[in-house]
Amino acid sequence: MIVFLDTEFTSLQDPHLLSLGLVAHDGREHYVELDMSTDVGRARLIASSDFVRNDGVLDMWGLVPGAASTAMELGRRTAEWLLVQAGESRTRVEVAFDYATDFELMKLAIRDSGLWGRVQDIVIPVNVGPLTDSPEGSIAANGCFRELHRRGLARHHALADANALRAAYIAVKAVAMQMAYKAKTNL
Repeated sequence: MIVFLDTEFTSLQDPHLLSLGLVAHDGREHYVELDMSTDVGRARLIASSDFVRNDGVLDMWGLVPGAASTAMELGRRTAEWLLVQAGESRTRVEVAFDYATDFELMKLAIRDSGLWGRVQDIVIPVNVGPLTDSPEGSIAANGCFRELHRRGLARHHALADANALRAAYIAVKAVAMQMAYKAKTNL
């Protein structure tokens, strides 16, 4: 079982979680975003970089119904979703990311909700960035962003970026499988 993770956060220098998207290999999605009307939300908004505030990240807030969460709910809802995925697949869940801070922020949110003790045994962090950062991966990710535009989602929305990472991974894996098959049949 593999799920693809992306987050949006306050700044590169002092990252604090704002939103989190997970997409399973089969397309099932989980998305939560910090409710900016809470004390934590207001504080993180103030701490956010100009990029987050002015370059489209926060412009996409509220596009996914039911996603607004307190900081505690964000971690709890994510933990519960991961536990369901592990239970349904009867296996551990590989959480694929292309930026290590994404996994660390997810881990902190789940820990702060009190559920990391249960989740840590069912997740395996996997950095797929070196695999997906390729021409094939970029082409697939860009195609995914074009499709997501219909839903109003764009780059720098955690759910869109998680979907694009999934598309890149699938494309790169397909190329690798084709190359392996050709090498095997040419022996």
